[in-house]
Order: sequence, then C-alpha cells, then structure tokens
Amino acid sequence: MSAREHLHDVVATLQPVLQGVPPGDLDGPTPCDGWTLRDLVGHVLGTTDAMRRVGAHEPLDRDDPWGSRGHEVGATWRDDLGDRLIALADAWSQPEAWEGEALDGSMTREEVGRLAYVEVMVHGWDLARATGQEVAYSDGAVAEAEAVVEQVGETGRSMGAFGEEVRVDDDAPAFARVLGATGRDPGWSAR
Repeated sequence: MSAREHLHDVVATLQPVLQGVPPGDLDGPTPCDGWTLRDLVGHVLGTTDAMRRVGAHEPLDRDDPWGSRGHEVGATWRDDLGDRLIALADAWSQPEAWEGEALDGSMTREEVGRLAYVEVMVHGWDLARATGQEVAYSDGAVAEAEAVVEQVGETGRSMGAFGEEVRVDDDAPAFARVLGATGRDPGWSAR
C-alpha cells in the first residue's frame, strides 16, 4: 500500500491522541526543540491546511505558504485539527493529487504528498509523546513512512521540515528509525 492508501488510517489513529491531550497542558515541552505544545499545535494546524491545499490543487497563502507561522490555538483546537487532518487525507486520497508539479515546479506533487504523510505521522508522535500518550501506527503505515524518508529525507531536511538526523541503532524498531531520520530522539520524554 502507498502513502495515499495509508493516510486515512494514520489520521484515524491520531484522533484519540488529539482528544487525549489534557486541558491546560499547552505550555509543556515537546520533542521539537524549543517548542511548547501550543507552538506545535499551532504549527500543525497551519501546515496541515497548507499541505491539504497542495493536494487539492488550491493556491497557498502568499504570506505564509507552508502555514509555518502557526495558527491561533483556540478552545476547539482538538476538533479543528482533527477536521483538518481528515480534510488533508481526503485531498490526498485522490489519484490526481499526486500527479504533476507543485510549488511553481520546485517539487512534484508526489514529493509533497509523501512529505505530508511523514509530517502527519511524526507530528502525531510529537503530540502523543509530549502529553504522555502512545501512538501505534500499523506496520504497513510505518513501512511506508520508512520508504518515504529514504526517498525524501534530504529534501525534508533541506526545506526545514525535518531536523538533523538523530542516530538510532540499525536494529531499532522501524518507527524509531523514521523518528531519527526526521530529527527526533525516539527516547524523548517530557517527564
């Protein structure tokens, strides 16, 4: 199965994580260096919408194309983010979302879709880990994420989507290798 075929399952796996974030926990640390949970949620709200726009062939915001400045984190952020993740999965579930060029020809739509797939997974892990929760993606979804990182990891790092690679053991679980390749320490804990 491809990233396109796994994306709805990944998003469904994250819905309980979103709802499980305790109220008042938004100022705590996250695995993303220097970011509070509020910063992370705002970032994910923005980037999820931007990546959805690419998949839906809609124009990006000229002032903040990747939504990386973040968005207001209001009282309904859990539902808002859940809805945006579903909309992203819906947009990228269409075969035409993956065809052609994006971003004025600087990337293919397939590259953007694959980056979006991994971003959703690792930011979901970030949210879970920051709030003492676990997230368990299917083996197939993780295998696809590992293949994506092998193909677009350098592009992701050069764009700032992924941090510097964190070395993990070769025999580490597959998702730990994905986390390391995207700049995350799989052993990170807020507690």
